[in-house]
Amino acid sequence: MSIQLKIGSRKSALAKLQSYLVADALKKKFPGIQIEFYFKESLGDKDLTSPLWKMGDRGVFTKDFKEDLLNETVDVVIHSWKDLDLQHEDNTEIISLLERADQRDLLLFKKDHLLNPTFSEVKIFSSSPRREYNLKRFLAKALPKRLHDKPIVFEPVRGNMQTRLAKWKENPGVQGLVLAKAALDRLLSENFPEASNEEYTQIRNTIRAYLKESVFMCLPLSENPNAPAQGALAAEIKSSRADIREIISTLTIPEVSKSVIREREELQKYGGGCHQKIGVTSFYRKYGEVFFLQGLTDNGVELNQKELLKDTTRQPKAIHLSQIFPDKGNGLKFKRESISEPTIQGSNFLIARHNAWHPNWKEMDLEKIIWSAGIKTFYQLAEKDQWVSGSTEGLGEEENPNISILLGEDKPFIKLTHEDSADIDSDLERIFTYKISLDGDIPDLTQKTHFFWMSGFQFDLAIQKYPSIVNSFHACGPGITASHIRKFLGEKGSLEIFLNYENWLGFHSR
Repeated sequence: MSIQLKIGSRKSALAKLQSYLVADALKKKFPGIQIEFYFKESLGDKDLTSPLWKMGDRGVFTKDFKEDLLNETVDVVIHSWKDLDLQHEDNTEIISLLERADQRDLLLFKKDHLLNPTFSEVKIFSSSPRREYNLKRFLAKALPKRLHDKPIVFEPVRGNMQTRLAKWKENPGVQGLVLAKAALDRLLSENFPEASNEEYTQIRNTIRAYLKESVFMCLPLSENPNAPAQGALAAEIKSSRADIREIISTLTIPEVSKSVIREREELQKYGGGCHQKIGVTSFYRKYGEVFFLQGLTDNGVELNQKELLKDTTRQPKAIHLSQIFPDKGNGLKFKRESISEPTIQGSNFLIARHNAWHPNWKEMDLEKIIWSAGIKTFYQLAEKDQWVSGSTEGLGEEENPNISILLGEDKPFIKLTHEDSADIDSDLERIFTYKISLDGDIPDLTQKTHFFWMSGFQFDLAIQKYPSIVNSFHACGPGITASHIRKFLGEKGSLEIFLNYENWLGFHSR
């Protein structure tokens, strides 16, 4: 049976590209399908001066297409899902499409301003109250030390991706620009048939030129949760069109849909809208749903939730907090000492903790990509006056940094860590920059029933001294520590994954 489909979307380069991605996926599902495109401007495209959060009409990028759907000028409209109003009408419906692109925001910072910071304040282009509220606190500690005495000021900017990049480049008084990384990644990609068109070739070349003159920071979701649905695509169809629903729903990925709906429902609790200073993140890993909520409500309530959500926790709570190890501030203590300075050339480096950064490395080398294992390490490296490009946020080294498209090459990461970690399996090449030793004795652990391990090395030390605790209840964060402990315990051992030590302690304290 021949299928004909009319796809509508905004006429910006990004919106068209997203329609092309959907069309290409449909052609692979339904060979012979005939697709016609219908592009036009929305209200949000026409008014480029008003901040989005001040525009009275909700759905400023999407509502103009409603009539086209209802009178069947088009069969389906492709949206950036984050642009859709949280209050949806009954005469159309939304269908999740394809994999979700990167949820994070991206900070671009002019390289020459970073190397020669003669300005009195750090000015950053962004029109989002969410970004301004969350990033002012984060960047105060995450930017290199040379910028720590400079106030951070956000200024509004509107326009498509190319327009905002041009305004940023041409304004000598503005150092930074915050963008949705998904948008930049898609415009840099070549994974759709129309990528060879002159329009997209020129856009890629222009963006590459901007990137060459700047450094980037992938802003951690735990400190700057995304706008609900950021990076996700959605199709809007007329509710009565079962024929279109049947075709489009073949592109739905359940976990993506579930995450986005969770984010949108969470924001709706606080009223929704572009004026909100609230970010919310949901994504799934094999160990559960990672959930971050951070911001300030209209009523002045601060939100800060970082959790790993699971349907069930297989381990019981400790009968008494005296049975857990470590309790707050009473864990194993270690001495860390730098060893001979290794020679490292420009590459990508994952820093396990700040001690792995050799004390002789004082200069800022922007040819090196520095990635931190956790947020605390991020701040500590910034205090050493280093530009940190991102973090695994305590989720483990298996977490994909997803920066090859920004770099224009797929360069592997090398992990800087301590020499005793050689016994822990890792897929990364490692360079050992410090050694670690116990500072004092391991306390008697035989009366403890529940343990949280910060590393596989700590687990090994404790098990060697007290073999009987192998049958206790063990917990750790995600990553290679979990893999190492699970391998040792075997299938019968009890190991539970928590997002971090604070989540584990909170579980036992409730």
